[in-house]
Amino acid sequence: MYIGHINLAKSCNGAGEFFVNLVEALQQGRVRQHVLVRSVALAKRLDLMDNVTVGPVVRSAVMAYCLMPHVDVVHIHDPSEGQSGLLLTLTRSIPFVLTHHGELPGRNPLTQAVYKRASGIIYQSDADAAKHLRIYQHAIQSWRTATELS
Repeated sequence: MYIGHINLAKSCNGAGEFFVNLVEALQQGRVRQHVLVRSVALAKRLDLMDNVTVGPVVRSAVMAYCLMPHVDVVHIHDPSEGQSGLLLTLTRSIPFVLTHHGELPGRNPLTQAVYKRASGIIYQSDADAAKHLRIYQHAIQSWRTATELS
């Protein structure tokens, strides 16, 4: 499995530690990963890991979309980055999962479309890498099934 991550947080705060711990746990499970982040410090830290490719530092969801290679599934770590997941799904048929931070999607049509098109939702409080893997696998399988039926 080849997982892409998009995390455009400006700083490496508590959520950044959660992100690093997830990437490390998946890396220990020998999962290939491609990471696009906004923070230079976070990029340098992740670049030291085996089986983790760190792309150039990106500042926008559209740039993350442009620079994401073909992966099996993309994990969008904040709903504000959801535009990249939506674009990847609609133009390149790459499913995405979204980390939900507890607030409701609201009435913004774009945000609603992101939540509707997400192949899986991961709750921010859920730190179990094995559960993340199951959600990724389910997203990939559901996407393949849906495209075969189309």
